[in-house]
This record gives sequence, structure tokens and C-alpha cells, in this order.
Amino acid sequence: MKRYLYIIITIGLFTSCTSSNSNSTKLDSDDFDNIVDRIDKFEIEIKPPSDFQDAEFELFNVNGFHNQRTWVPGSSSWDYKFVVRIDTIDISKWTIGMKEVEITHYDDSWTKEITKGRKQNWRTISKPQYFIRSGEDVTMLVFKSEGIIYKRVTNL
Repeated sequence: MKRYLYIIITIGLFTSCTSSNSNSTKLDSDDFDNIVDRIDKFEIEIKPPSDFQDAEFELFNVNGFHNQRTWVPGSSSWDYKFVVRIDTIDISKWTIGMKEVEITHYDDSWTKEITKGRKQNWRTISKPQYFIRSGEDVTMLVFKSEGIIYKRVTNL
């Protein structure tokens, strides 16, 4: 009898921890038509250094996201790609701890991918400034005139 009870408890625990609704590893702005919903969902995950007016994002986190974690996470792996529109006076808040670098060739295909659904919101005419965070896989493209910041943070 104890053996059957153990099996039932084990199956119940396994099912609750592996439910597809409880731990999605991807979060995509394409799933949110409403700008307010996009911003609300996104700022929970990144803790932005300033307010922003719009965002597009493709986030991958092997451990799921803020309100989905129901167990102790294992090893971490993530790839956060996003763009935000901010007030230009707040740009320095986003570049704290980062170093501007000159780059002649940069694969920015990920920036086009995350904005393809609403590319009219992300038009730029200025030349971007490139920033990196030393010792980490963090890159940022800043379109200063437009107040548009693309950022990618990976740990794969």
C-alpha cells in the first residue's frame, strides 16, 4: 500500500513540475498586441534603469520567467534580445558599466528579427553607438537621436 502511495505522489509531483503552462522558456513580444501588456510583462523580467515607452523582445530562459518558477532552478542558460524606446535624457542610465567600442562589421540580424512585426515603430536614421560589458556577453546598440536601445544579454 505504501508503495502505491509513493508512486501516486511521485507522479503528481512530476506532473506539476513539468506542466507546459507552468514553465515556458520563451517570452515573445509578438504574443502581446497591446503596448501596455508588452511593457508590463517585459519590465518584470529585466528591471529597467528608466521608464520606456515601447518594447519588443524575444527572451529565452531555460529556467522560465519571473511568475512561472515553481521549483528551484537548475543550471542557467539565457538569451535576452530586446529593444526599448526611451527618453533620450535617460540613455546614460542604460549605459552604466558599459564601454563604447568601434565596430566595423556587426551582425544585427537579431535586431531586425525582433522588430519585424512592428518595424514601423523602430525606424532609425542615425548611426548606432556600440557598447559592450567587459567580461560578460552583453552588447548594446544605441540610436541616440531616436532614443532607441537594442540590447542582447546571453549566457549559453
